[in-house]
Amino acid sequence: MIRKILAIVCISVALTACGARTLGNKIDDQFIAPEVSRAIKEAHVDLSTTTSRIVVTSYNGIVLVAGQTPREELKHIAGKAAETVGSAKKIHNELQITTPTSGLVRSNDAMLTANIKTRMLSYNDVPASKVKVVTENGTVYLLGIISRAEAQRATAVAQEVNGVQKIVRLFEYID
Repeated sequence: MIRKILAIVCISVALTACGARTLGNKIDDQFIAPEVSRAIKEAHVDLSTTTSRIVVTSYNGIVLVAGQTPREELKHIAGKAAETVGSAKKIHNELQITTPTSGLVRSNDAMLTANIKTRMLSYNDVPASKVKVVTENGTVYLLGIISRAEAQRATAVAQEVNGVQKIVRLFEYID
């Protein structure tokens, strides 16, 4: 039993060493995103119904709020609600003022994300394991803790993918 626990700890430490985030940061991110989502949904009824589509992602405590909402007022309310979550270091409110995307658009977004991640994995100079890719309505959001040179390369790889309409870089730089 002790050997299994030690093996799990060693694997966790080894995997954590591959990225700039600690295991604790990774676990925190798993709780921050749902907490922000809940705060947004509770802030206004139109943010919790089909009139809005809210996507929340957290990477090292940096929170991306993306999706669509029909009114500027709702975008503002969502941003303020997200800011009430104390464990979030920074909120990027990237909600678009429009109707929610269709299933076809969301499928295309998933394909764009997969294509970008696959391309990143095929290059040695792009730290794919340190870059989180989120695509919403053709806009690609890049998050991670990397150097400026790595960010430039990751962005260039994302630009190579057909269908990408815009790239938003939300990196934390180590240099």
